[in-house]
Parts: sequence; C-alpha cells; structure tokens
Amino acid sequence: MRRRGQKSYYDKHNLSRHVSKRNSKIKRFFRSFWRWILLVFVAVIVGYAIVTFGFQTVTVVGPSMNPTLADSQVVLVNKIVYKVSDVKRYDVIAYSRVDGDGYYDIKRVVGLPGETIRISNGDIYINGERRSDVPFTMTIQISGVAEDEITLGDSEYFVMGDNVNNSEDSRYTNVGNIAKTEIKGKVVSILLPRSDKGKVK
Repeated sequence: MRRRGQKSYYDKHNLSRHVSKRNSKIKRFFRSFWRWILLVFVAVIVGYAIVTFGFQTVTVVGPSMNPTLADSQVVLVNKIVYKVSDVKRYDVIAYSRVDGDGYYDIKRVVGLPGETIRISNGDIYINGERRSDVPFTMTIQISGVAEDEITLGDSEYFVMGDNVNNSEDSRYTNVGNIAKTEIKGKVVSILLPRSDKGKVK
C-alpha cells in the first residue's frame, strides 16, 4: 500500500526518464552551440588567411588601364603567384608604395630587374632592342624620364598603364620604378560588374 505523497516505482521511473531526456537535450544544445562557434572561428581564420596570403579584391580607380580595365571595376588579385614564381613581362599587377597610404594601384609590367628601358619616338626599347610585342594599342606620346635610358635595379620593375597617354606610372618621377616588395599580386580577373566578368590579359 502506497502512502500519501509517496511516489510509485513508475512515477520515479518516469521522472528519471524525464530528467535524462532534459539533460540529453541540454547536452545536444551545447554540442551544437560549440560546433557552431568552432565553425565561425575556422571561417574567420580561413577568410583572414585568404585575404592576407591568397586572394583579394581591388577596385580600379581612374582610366589609366583603359581599355583593359575601367574605372570602378572590381578585380581579383592573386597574392600567391609571386611567392612561387617570378613576375613576368606584361603581367598586370597590383602594387602599394611602401611610403604610400596603403592604396593599391594597377599597372602593367614592362621592364624587369637588371634591364635598361628607353622610350623613343613612341617605341619601347629594352636592352637596346625595340619591342614589337607591346600590348598597348596607342602610340606612346609621352616618354617621361624614360626619354633617357633607365637601368633597373635587381628588384625593380618599370610599369606603365595601358592608357599610355593618360597614365601616371614609372615614366614620372613621383612614381618611378616599383620594388618587388611593393608588388602585392597579379590581377587575374574582373569580378564586377558581371557584364565585364572575365580574365585579365
């Protein structure tokens, strides 16, 4: 005979099962919560690593790279490529001056380390030889400091904008040659606007 207020075996069993279910739900909640925190943490770390060491988006400012790139286009910069390979002639690069404000400029590499550069009568001469393979569609009207022969240092590059007559580049003393340490990566594709999406050559 069960006394008043005394729980039966079945009551105790049901209560125990109820508590067990509740504890199980709490454990599942915390497992899910910590799993979510871990995923967010990993995503942040991976995102930071990609931006810092892998790829980055840069917005084109100004018309200096017309017709290859236009003002306000968003491009993708490969920051890994030059850690495993050399900068090549006519690569389109993003660089940031060491003494600048962190702004990324975009130009095309024309001269490589150790070469001599001269611009005469609209033509580019490298190591005394006229280049017939330049990707520029316009005749160069401004020689700038390259009117006289320039010899690049061991880690220096001579860059120009594709819009050769409307580009502030290595032909001007306020820009000059670009150091390897200032090159952030290779511009590989246009992302936005979507109508312009494609590889950069």
